[in-house]
Amino acid sequence: MDLKCKKIFKFFIVIAILVSVYSAFIEPNLLVVKKYNLDEHGNRIETKSKEIEGKKGIKVVQITDTQIGYFYSEKRLGKITKRINSLEPDIVVFTGDLIDYATQKPDIEEIIKHLSNIEAKVGKFSVFGNHDYMYELPKYYKKIMDESGFDLLVNKNKKIEILENKNLNIIGLDDVFNGEQAIEKYDKEMDDNDFNLMLIHEPDIMDGFKEGKIDLAVAGHTHGGQVSLPIKGEILAPPYGKKYTKGFYEINENNLYVSSGLGSTKLPFRLMNIPEIIEFNIYF
Repeated sequence: MDLKCKKIFKFFIVIAILVSVYSAFIEPNLLVVKKYNLDEHGNRIETKSKEIEGKKGIKVVQITDTQIGYFYSEKRLGKITKRINSLEPDIVVFTGDLIDYATQKPDIEEIIKHLSNIEAKVGKFSVFGNHDYMYELPKYYKKIMDESGFDLLVNKNKKIEILENKNLNIIGLDDVFNGEQAIEKYDKEMDDNDFNLMLIHEPDIMDGFKEGKIDLAVAGHTHGGQVSLPIKGEILAPPYGKKYTKGFYEINENNLYVSSGLGSTKLPFRLMNIPEIIEFNIYF
């Protein structure tokens, strides 16, 4: 190997080391709050748009996929709680995978303490993720959600009156891997007059909704691919999270947002997927 080739080889080795250090120790510990304004049909509008003048706003904050365990501690959950409260949400939704499946003995009381501290003026709602169903975790998850003030929606919905003739209809679907899906039921029974906010874990199930009645569905599960590479894109997308990996999508006239979530699973890496909290300001 000549001198030039050796220099090139060393350069790429250094780059690989730097990327590995960043993706293992820096990016997973970052946090971004992404804020979006939506109209009464779930369409994005500009922050200074005249469309929001004089209208009633509801702030919905989504968190997902903490994956508490080897790579995400209960202490970090406490920091997330404080950040959520600083946003002064009306509603907080959690879209699954609270505890990583490899964690057999989570500190239940510590988790309850932090989630109980989340303040939401109207209510807190959650759904099951696939990790929440594994081993003994379902009983832990139900206990945590109940004692921390979250309404766990398992193929259930909750209507909240926003205006005299307008409800926020929050629908929570069961996990696709281990639960019982109710896609056909809710695809037909949603009221067009409501703002239908659907909580799901796995985003790819959205293809099953054909009626175009979902103003906004929010999902997690993918971690945004957890590791993304230029050109290649997401390389760790899981089943039912390979088609819709992160950000906004319109599917059969239904709106979907897929969050990159907060934690990691299997590997302690995040690259081009900074952990995120999502704030939706919905104007009626």
